[in-house]
Amino acid sequence: MMKSLKIISSLAISLYFSISFSHAKDTIYLISSSSAYDESYIPKITKAFQNKGFDVSTQYLNQQLSDFGYVNTDHERAKNLIHALKNDQVKYLWFVRGGSGALNLLPKLHAEIRQIKHSTPKVLIGFSDVTAIHYFVNNEIGWKSIHGTTAATGKIMNAPIANSMDIELPSSTEKNILNPDENQSDVVNEIFSIMQNGVHYQGLLPLNRTAKQHFYEGTLTGGNLTLVQTLFSTQYERSWDNKILLLEDISVTYKQLDRLLHQILFKKDFHPKAIVFGQFYPSKTNDGERLIYKEVIRTFAEQSNIPVYYYPYFGHGKVNKPFILGGKAHIACPQDSDYCSIFQEKL
Repeated sequence: MMKSLKIISSLAISLYFSISFSHAKDTIYLISSSSAYDESYIPKITKAFQNKGFDVSTQYLNQQLSDFGYVNTDHERAKNLIHALKNDQVKYLWFVRGGSGALNLLPKLHAEIRQIKHSTPKVLIGFSDVTAIHYFVNNEIGWKSIHGTTAATGKIMNAPIANSMDIELPSSTEKNILNPDENQSDVVNEIFSIMQNGVHYQGLLPLNRTAKQHFYEGTLTGGNLTLVQTLFSTQYERSWDNKILLLEDISVTYKQLDRLLHQILFKKDFHPKAIVFGQFYPSKTNDGERLIYKEVIRTFAEQSNIPVYYYPYFGHGKVNKPFILGGKAHIACPQDSDYCSIFQEKL
């Protein structure tokens, strides 16, 4: 009997392992299109992904530091990114870091829309300055992408090695419901998990009356507030109607955030279905500072007719929960709960 149980347990673990790592031996293509990165990180990043069973390509890493501290000139960065987007061999394009400079690439990207659309769909992974590139592929190419951690972080480089014997089988209720308070010990698995299983995050705090209504649905968009703001009133801005907007940022004081949110409050023809605010406070902070950022967002919410939610578990903090940009999202608020949940179907 014990032998049979061991066999069944072993088969169950093997099945879970095969599902969790069904992407193994796919190739992750590393790329960087914004600020310069520390080249000593690349072997560590490569090793971390290889430990997960992936092949890694660095063919799109060609850092020639520009005068502005970008990985290369605007022309070279755009050419490199466009080559990657057109390459039918590429499936996963993971950005090494954010920073600044991606917005500069939009004119050249827009000039290549027709050719990029003819290539195979790709999954772009990153956040922060990558927001501008997400916005382009979501709105102009029609691809979905992952708002998730960039590769040059401890979350990736310190990810645990894949080992089937170390995996604890999750219960059916635990598989897709991620506790926002848990430490992100395995971001790579988490990102591929939402691709396979979708998103179900609990703990969104509604900050105004309209947010407490039972249900909202829209296409998820946004990311870094500074990048979203720089798109306003440009030829590259698209309608925010029927969108659920994610917003997060770093190195923005609470007074600057207050000013930015007043700009949104005064903006013409701005009618997203909802806004979900992530982390804005610094990583090293105290309760008082966290609360004042939250109060700035709450003050904005109380003046707005847009449903506003607070979920400080994505952004530049210790926890950066991944989302599927360009995919449908649903926000549900049970009548007997102070919190709401957000759902997305698998990629």
